[in-house]
Amino acid sequence: MALKKTARIVRRACAAITVHAIAWGSALAQPVAVVTDVQGAATLAGASVAMLQQLDAGRKVDLAAGARVALIYYANGAQYELRGPGFVSVDVQQPHASQGATVHARAAPGPATMRLKPTGLVQGAVVMRNLGLRVIAPDPQVLSMHPDLAWTDSRTGTVYDVAVIDASGAAVFETTTPERRVKVPEARPLVPGQAYALQVKARVGSEVVQVARAEFRVAPAELQAQAKALAPAADAAVSERVAYALWLEQNDLRDEARRRWAAVAAARPDQGSLRERADAR
Repeated sequence: MALKKTARIVRRACAAITVHAIAWGSALAQPVAVVTDVQGAATLAGASVAMLQQLDAGRKVDLAAGARVALIYYANGAQYELRGPGFVSVDVQQPHASQGATVHARAAPGPATMRLKPTGLVQGAVVMRNLGLRVIAPDPQVLSMHPDLAWTDSRTGTVYDVAVIDASGAAVFETTTPERRVKVPEARPLVPGQAYALQVKARVGSEVVQVARAEFRVAPAELQAQAKALAPAADAAVSERVAYALWLEQNDLRDEARRRWAAVAAARPDQGSLRERADAR
C-alpha cells in the first residue's frame, strides 16, 4: 500500500512539473517586443533583423560594430535601443547586453505610455484592386473631422454625386465632381464619435451606372485626445514614429497610420514592409 501511495504521489508531482514546464515554454515562445528601427548589420539566428519583426523571449540579437536596433516591449511600453558590437538577449522584462553590446532605455516621447498588442503587427498588407466603383477612403474610423473621401473607378468620362449621410439619414455634405477625391470642407465638420455613410453615385450623363457606399465614424473625443498625447514630433526618432503608426493601426486609425508609414518608409527605403503598409487599402 505504501509503495502504491508513493507511486501516486510521484505521478502527480511529475504531472504538475510537466504542466508548469509547458506553461513556462509557452511564455517563452510568446513575442515580448517588436523591432521599431534597424541601422547597420544585426542578425537573429543568422537572419537579418527587420523592422516590425516580433521578438520572442530568450532570443539573442547579434549586433555588428555600429549597428543599432530599437524595440518596444508589449507589456509596459518600454522602449530600448540596442547598440553593437556584441549580443543582446531579449528577456521577458527587458533586454540584457553581453560581449560589448549596450542597451539604452529611451524616455517616453510624451506624457502617456504607448501600449501595443502582440497581434496583427507583422502580417503582410493587402492592396485590393477590382473593376468598377469602389470606395477607398475614409477608413472605418478616422481622426479628422474633415476626412478625405476617395474612390476608384475603371470607367472614364464619369461624374460622381457624393454624399455624406448621418445616422438619421440626412445628408450633411453633398457635392458633384468629375474627380475621384474630395474632402469634407472646414465649414462642415463631422462630429466626433458619430457614425456616417459615404455614398458615391457614378453617372454617365443623366444615367447612374453604379453606386458605392461605405460606413465610417469619426473617432470619439477620448481617442482623439489619446492620439494627440502620444503623437511624436515630426523630427522624432524613426523608432518612435514606427511605434506610433503601429498604435494607430491597432486603434483602427488606418488613414492616419498610412500617412505615418509613408514618412518612415522615406526614411528607411530598404525596409519594404513600411512601404507596403503605406500603400495598403
